[in-house]
Amino acid sequence: QDFLALPDGTRLYYSLTLPEGQGPFPVLIQYDPYAAGVTSDPSWTDAGYAMLGVNFRGSGCSEGAFDVGRADIWGQDGADVVAWAAAQPWSDGQVGMFGYSFTGTSQLATAAFAGPALKAIAPGNVFPDFYRDLAYLGGIHNEWVPLWVLAGRAVVVGSDTLAQPLSDPRCTPQLVTQFPPALVQSPSTRLSPDSEAAFWTHNPRAYLDRVQLPVLGCVNWQDTTIYSRAASMFRQSLPAASTWLVGSNGSHSDCPISRARMLRFFDRYLKGEDNGWENTPHLLLIHELDNSQGSGVRESLGDDAGAWQTALQSWEEWEALVQPLILQLGPEGQLIEGAVEPASSRSFLPAPESAQTPGDWLSFSRFGLPELPGSSLRWTTPALSRDVELLGPASLDLWLSVQGTDADLQATLVEVLPDGREQYVQNGWLRWSHRQLGPESTALEPRHTHREADRQPLQPGEPTLGRVGILPLNHVFRAGSAIRLILDAPGGWMERMPMGPVRIHIGAEQPSRLVLGWLPQAWAQAPAADCGSLLNQPCRSSAEPIPEGFWTPGQPLLGRGSPAAEPGRGGAVSLWLLFWAAWLCSGRRPASRVFSPA
Repeated sequence: QDFLALPDGTRLYYSLTLPEGQGPFPVLIQYDPYAAGVTSDPSWTDAGYAMLGVNFRGSGCSEGAFDVGRADIWGQDGADVVAWAAAQPWSDGQVGMFGYSFTGTSQLATAAFAGPALKAIAPGNVFPDFYRDLAYLGGIHNEWVPLWVLAGRAVVVGSDTLAQPLSDPRCTPQLVTQFPPALVQSPSTRLSPDSEAAFWTHNPRAYLDRVQLPVLGCVNWQDTTIYSRAASMFRQSLPAASTWLVGSNGSHSDCPISRARMLRFFDRYLKGEDNGWENTPHLLLIHELDNSQGSGVRESLGDDAGAWQTALQSWEEWEALVQPLILQLGPEGQLIEGAVEPASSRSFLPAPESAQTPGDWLSFSRFGLPELPGSSLRWTTPALSRDVELLGPASLDLWLSVQGTDADLQATLVEVLPDGREQYVQNGWLRWSHRQLGPESTALEPRHTHREADRQPLQPGEPTLGRVGILPLNHVFRAGSAIRLILDAPGGWMERMPMGPVRIHIGAEQPSRLVLGWLPQAWAQAPAADCGSLLNQPCRSSAEPIPEGFWTPGQPLLGRGSPAAEPGRGGAVSLWLLFWAAWLCSGRRPASRVFSPA
C-alpha cells in the first residue's frame, strides 16, 4: 500500500497485488470511495493479472475532497490512475476495470476520460443517471441518499479502512478531514428536485457518449438500492457491438456474472486471446436464482447459474422479440385484454407505510407486513393458460384524481400462485406533478423530464392522465398463476407526501391500462421454485383470490362454466387445456434456449 500522485499533486491511496513471476502483467483496477485502496481483490492474481485498488480523492486514505456529484472530477482522476498503472514497470500497459455499485459507476466515468490503455470494463448494478436511477424515482425523493453521502460510505468501508491509520499514520489526516465535506453535501439531493439543477450537471450520464470500449455489465431486477433502470442504458446508450449484459433476479449485491465469464472477457481484451468472446450472446438472462446460492453471490456463480438461462445474440433481438402486452384495468379488479366500456372508478386511502417493497440496503422487507384495509387497490388477470415471460421496462397509464394538487403513487407487480400466495416481481413510482413526458418515451418506457418548468399541479377532483414507469424486469409467470397489479402510496425509503383518498378512473373515455414487455415465444424451462425461495423475491399469503376463468394472451377469455370450458364441449379447447396441464405436471423443459427472430 502506498500513494500515487495525480497531475494536480493530490495523492490517492492504493493497494497492489502482483502475480508470481517476472511480469509485466495486465492490470485490473477497482476504483471507488469505499475500501479499494486498502482491500483490493487479490484473487485475480492466479489468472495472471496485477490487481490494483484505488480510493477516490477524499475517501479512505486518499487526499483531497470527494464531491459525489462531480463525475468529471473523479472520472478524470480515474483516467489518470489508468495512465499511471499502464506506465508502471510491473504493467504491460493493458488495463481493465471491474466492480459493482459505485465501483461500477466509476468505470463509466473513467472510461469517458481515459486514453487507449483502458481496454475493457465490467460495471455491475450501476446508476449513471444519479437523478433518475438513484435520488428521484419517478420524481419522488429517495431519503436514504443523503444518509449515504453523510455516513453510508463509512458503514460500507468498515473496519479495514477505519483501522488503517493504526498501521499507516499517513492516513490519519485524510480521515479527519473527510466528514465536513460530506456534511455539506448531504442535503444536496434534497435541495435539487429539478433534473436540470446544477448538482446533476456532471452525472456519468452526461459522458456516456464517450464510452466506446468493450463493456460487460450486469443488473439485478429486484435491486432496490440503486434499481434496475440502468438496463436500458446498457441497451440504448452504449455501442451495441461491444456491450454485453447479464441479468437476473436478486438484490444489490447479487451481480450475476460468473468469474469464468468475466475472465474470458478480460482475457480477450487485455491479453488478446483469440477465445471467441465476440460470438458471446449480448444478453444473457439467468432465471430464478434461489436463496440456496446465498445473497451477495456476485462472482461465486458458475456459468450454469439459475434454474435455466436464455441468450439473445444481439440487442436487435430484444427489439424484435419483445411485444407490448396491453391489459386494461377493469371495474371489478380484473386485468382485461380488451376494451373496458362502462366508466367507473375505485379509490384507496394511503397508509403511513407500504407493504409492497422487498428489503435492501439498511432496510428490511416490507413485503408481507399487515395492510390497513382500503390502503391499496388490486387488479388481477384470470389464471394463465400458458407461461408468460416479461422482459424490460413497463408502463402503467393511469387516470388519477385527488382532492389536493399533487399525488405520489407506487405500482407493484406480483405473481399470484395457484395456492393464492403472492410473489414479488417489480415496482414503479410517479409523482403526478412530474408527469410531463420527454420525446424519447415509448409505449413501454415513459421517460419524464422532471424539469421545474414542466411541473403541472393537479386540479382537485379532476381526473388526470399520468404514466408510471415500472422498472425493467425479467420474470416468467407460470401457467395456472396470475399477473396482479397493486397500487398504493410509496413505501420504504421513499419520501411521504400527505394525501387524502386517491381515485383511479377506468373506462373507454379514461382508459387506465398496464403495458408489459412480453416475449411470446418464451416459456419456463424448469419446475416452478418454492414461493419465497428466489433471491429478493419475497412471498406472502393473500386473501384475494384469482378471478374466475383462464386467459391466454391474444386469445378470448375462457371462463369457468362457459361453453368452451365445460367438459364434453369445445373439444379442441379442452384438448388444448389438457395439453397444458400435462406439460405443467411433467416439470421438465430444456436446460437453455437461444432466441432468434421469427
